[in-house]
Amino acid sequence: MKAITVTVLIQNLQKIKGLATKLINEQNPDVMLAQEINLNSESDSDFHTHNTSSLGFGTAIWSKMPITNIKLVESPYAEFGGIIHKKTTIASTKGITFLSFHGYNGTPFKSVDKLVAHVQAVLLIMSTDNGPAVFAGDFNSWTQSHLDAVKNLLEGAGFALKYSWPYPGRTFPLDHAFVRGVTLIKSKHFPSASDHNGALLELELHA
Repeated sequence: MKAITVTVLIQNLQKIKGLATKLINEQNPDVMLAQEINLNSESDSDFHTHNTSSLGFGTAIWSKMPITNIKLVESPYAEFGGIIHKKTTIASTKGITFLSFHGYNGTPFKSVDKLVAHVQAVLLIMSTDNGPAVFAGDFNSWTQSHLDAVKNLLEGAGFALKYSWPYPGRTFPLDHAFVRGVTLIKSKHFPSASDHNGALLELELHA
């Protein structure tokens, strides 16, 4: 059975100009899952797969390989005064579906139920896709209750939490990678110019 190896970079970019392109050049991933991306500042044309706005609250997927099955999902609940709906970008490549997720935040109340509703909206779009997948990004999991609720929901869809990485200055992580049908070979996190650390995952798919 042939094994396919894919390296995935995951990063909340804090809308910093040019940071996505810089990290792609530094880390050389096969796929990048970006949150809070300033698309207008990126030099790489392959960031056309995105679900964002001029304000930069959104997500995007970059890939060295051609992508298919693009889907865009918004959180059912708005925040920031009713202006912003946090977003998810979905795309497939190399036999894996990738989901770049930026979860409902809801400052100052940080509702667990509304974060769960956001994940449920994404899973509804994914209801006909039961194959290998990576569901990762900034989940805004402010407490163990947030993470437990999301974890239970995603486990019901066949996903397993394989890596969480620290957010600087906090004891509880906001960023996570859930996978289904692929094997996590290596994982690491690293600091960047963003307020979030980035993560680099090496995944293996048997095809």
